[in-house]
Amino acid sequence: MTPLLKTPWPGVFCLLAVLCLIAPLPVQAGAIDGGEINAPGERSHNVYLGWPEASYVWEGLVQERRAIGPRVGVQLWPLALSFGLNTRTTLLERGRVSLALGVIPAFSIAGFGGTKAVYPQNYQWGRSRSFRPSLGPGVTISLLASVDLSPRFRLLLSFENPLSFWVWVQPTQWWLEWPMIISGGIEYELNYNTSLIAILGGGPSIAFSGPSQLLGLTGRFRIGVQHRY
Repeated sequence: MTPLLKTPWPGVFCLLAVLCLIAPLPVQAGAIDGGEINAPGERSHNVYLGWPEASYVWEGLVQERRAIGPRVGVQLWPLALSFGLNTRTTLLERGRVSLALGVIPAFSIAGFGGTKAVYPQNYQWGRSRSFRPSLGPGVTISLLASVDLSPRFRLLLSFENPLSFWVWVQPTQWWLEWPMIISGGIEYELNYNTSLIAILGGGPSIAFSGPSQLLGLTGRFRIGVQHRY
């Protein structure tokens, strides 16, 4: 027996394939962490608290297969601010499964380094104990999935790649960080206008700076609320 057959992934893929063939449920909500997009013209406020980041997204332009809106994030430690554009594009809607491509271009500013991961070989990588400004662009590319479990519950799955390029201002030094995060969570629809979301995830991270490379780990959790109008 091959190692692949000993893992749960074949069973997960088979379950998703079966759900694709089952008739969809009459659900209304579409969390920004999943592949389901809200009805065209339906805007939403999305507020999240968690570790290492709190964020707010206003999905103000919702079309039949695309949703776009500004995003503001505050990384708690190392303290950093990010401003970007949250976009989701539907790739697949079949049965109870919805799949979307998420792309979030952003620009970040930090005072003590903005790294999202921990690197056992150098715990201070991308961090500074004293105030040392840094900034840089980034883009998060994600594969987002929603699975309807009931008229109120939805399973959320994602694979995210928040790629960031940072530059220390003084003395000048750069580094590139690429976390790869697999997440799972639940969306619960309280009523037509409001949903609650909980997400937990983690994965490896690769960092580069000139000839130096490090392998680290990153993790996150967040709870949030979406209000539609």
